[in-house]
Amino acid sequence: MPHFDTYPTLYWFPVYLLCWALLWLAVRPRFNHRAFLALSVLVLFLLRLPSIVFNSEINPDESQMITQALTLRQDPVYFRAVDGTTGGPLDSYFLIVPSFIGLPFDYITAHLTAFGLVAACLWLLFRTARLWFGDAAARLALLPFIFMLGLTQNGDFLHYNSELIALLLLSWSYYLYATLLKQKQPSTGRIALIGLFLGMVPFGKLQAVPLAAVVGLFVCVDVLLRQNLSAAGKIGRVAVLGVCGLAFPLFFVLFMQVNGMYDDFVTFYILGNFRYAGDTNQWQSLLRLPDFFRKGSEFDWLVKFVAIVWLAGLVMAFRRKDRLTAHSVQIGAFIGLLFVATLFAITRTGSEYVHYLYFLTGPLLFGLAYGWQNLLNVERLGKWLGLGVTAIFLILFGVQTGQKFLNKTPVNPYPSDSQHGWAVQQTPVSKEVLKYARPGEKLAVWGWRCDYYIQTQMPQGVAENHTIRSAFNHPMLADYQKRYVRDFVRSTPPVFVDAVGSQSLWMNDRKTQGHELIGPLAQFVAAHYTYVGLINDTRIYVRKDRVNGLSLVDQSVK
Repeated sequence: MPHFDTYPTLYWFPVYLLCWALLWLAVRPRFNHRAFLALSVLVLFLLRLPSIVFNSEINPDESQMITQALTLRQDPVYFRAVDGTTGGPLDSYFLIVPSFIGLPFDYITAHLTAFGLVAACLWLLFRTARLWFGDAAARLALLPFIFMLGLTQNGDFLHYNSELIALLLLSWSYYLYATLLKQKQPSTGRIALIGLFLGMVPFGKLQAVPLAAVVGLFVCVDVLLRQNLSAAGKIGRVAVLGVCGLAFPLFFVLFMQVNGMYDDFVTFYILGNFRYAGDTNQWQSLLRLPDFFRKGSEFDWLVKFVAIVWLAGLVMAFRRKDRLTAHSVQIGAFIGLLFVATLFAITRTGSEYVHYLYFLTGPLLFGLAYGWQNLLNVERLGKWLGLGVTAIFLILFGVQTGQKFLNKTPVNPYPSDSQHGWAVQQTPVSKEVLKYARPGEKLAVWGWRCDYYIQTQMPQGVAENHTIRSAFNHPMLADYQKRYVRDFVRSTPPVFVDAVGSQSLWMNDRKTQGHELIGPLAQFVAAHYTYVGLINDTRIYVRKDRVNGLSLVDQSVK
């Protein structure tokens, strides 16, 4: 198992040089595009490797989803076993897949999975851009995304997050739509597949529905504008898109209904998400976009880089008086509306979580490819312009890293040199929990410390594994509290951890945010659990039968 300290100089410089080699190959048309794409993915992997092998939490969200996957492997019924809140069911279910090949439910597995999803998205976006703007433009458009998503140390782009499954489904649908435009008669099978993917998007991230709607709209428009299709052929294909788009939602609703979780699905996923940050001013959020981009660190560089190249390409197209075709208008309108829908989606809540910016990957890469398509047509200078401008973007990362060395700031904020191989490090709290329970048994944590589930390898005993929605004031507070008590009584886990205190995220005031704020929960804990102590500012309660059993064992040993 490779491991890295905070200054992996002997690793960083050779990999950074590989980025320059990749840039040189990007402008060599004789270099096979498949080999270029494979090398790009390899470089992305090497750049992200220090964060991949970091077996600790990069972002609290990934602990939440790893725990949900761990729990679903034991009880696969969503909303009975887990609730992903703003993340869709598919995000947690997908993390079960690596366990089928023997990988553990831990952070390295999640980071590897995140890399695989990002690489797959970029592969699909590259292929789409190649169909629309040509190989040379697609290569140059891909590189800044490889560099940014590989060289950034911003954890929001490195951890397993709830945007990635939806982004993969969307990227795949973009590619299928692009291939559809190339066909003389749009394939019914491909339309069906697009519909299936679009129908799955809300179960990856409800926030991504506007992007899916744009794809569905343009597929319909393309079908209806085909002059070589009969009215029956058009109606049939649109119907296929609609039916296949409803297939997965109907399957999931039936799954919920059969398992008695339909009401919870509607209440906590549909209503809960629509009411989430419902008082946000959309216009103010849009006006704050520059600040939002700056939170993304190097993503802000990427946005400005794309804007400059796209604008320069647009100016060049006007100067050449390029003739617009129906095909180019359709592609341009698709990218433009997709960009607008994405801005709406990422600003709707006003939360400005940086990982939302992942949804801009598609429209930004397409816009960059459009710019390069026009600029590369400049005689003699086109190739060198692309090489030089992208080189400046890559130099920025070198300068940034050099400044970190000079300022003695960690180049790698995710050190793995002391984690003893592929192992999750246990905290004093998880060690104490494992004195009274075993991996595989249920655990309930009040507060926000989902990493305790992963350290102990214990599934969550309540659907809400981080309890901000059961503690903070909002319109659905009573619904969340009622469900928490219901789940807790049903599972009655051997150990209950009240993490509210200095070690919990967001929930630090024990007097106002401890589990006692829910009267029935406090009564049940007092009646059935024994307080065994305060560990690392965290209260630990053990079920009385488990404490009594351990006492008897101790006495027999004596």
